[in-house]
Amino acid sequence: MHRDLIAIITDCSEVMETLDVCRELALPNYYLAGGAITQAVWNHGLGLPLLQGVKDLDIVNFADEAEQFEQQRQDSISQNLSHSLPVDLKNQARVHEWYPHKFGNSISPYTCCEDGITSWLPAFAVGVRLENSTVRVCAPHGLADTFNMHVRPNKTVMNETNYLKMTASFKQRWPQITVAPW
Repeated sequence: MHRDLIAIITDCSEVMETLDVCRELALPNYYLAGGAITQAVWNHGLGLPLLQGVKDLDIVNFADEAEQFEQQRQDSISQNLSHSLPVDLKNQARVHEWYPHKFGNSISPYTCCEDGITSWLPAFAVGVRLENSTVRVCAPHGLADTFNMHVRPNKTVMNETNYLKMTASFKQRWPQITVAPW
């Protein structure tokens, strides 16, 4: 499945351009991860344009830096892209600071970028980055849920209300997915 994922990703010019820009800007410990990757796989399987229904490109990184510097990095990435898909940069070193306000429950600080990815829904816990010209994949829960269009909870940081809200949005855009109960 790793080879299939890499083939899909390398076919998506917007994803590859974004990875190139992140590498060129020397973004520390980054991945383009989550929705855009999973949804590109789903769209590929359904014969749809790879980024159909994708809201933005989520880039995660891990760096000990101020919020202002994060915004400058996000702006730099966006300014260097020729495509118009929004980019959302999230520093996993600071997620524990804003997570309670956004999602209603506290989480422990992450120690690396991969900790954040591991806490996501298994189908979405997939990230890619460029190391030289090789696509590196981070998929701590494997790729079966992603390729089988199966969404199941990851109860490590998420609560039921947020899970139901997220899965309703996914099901509306991709009715073919299977959503496991909480």
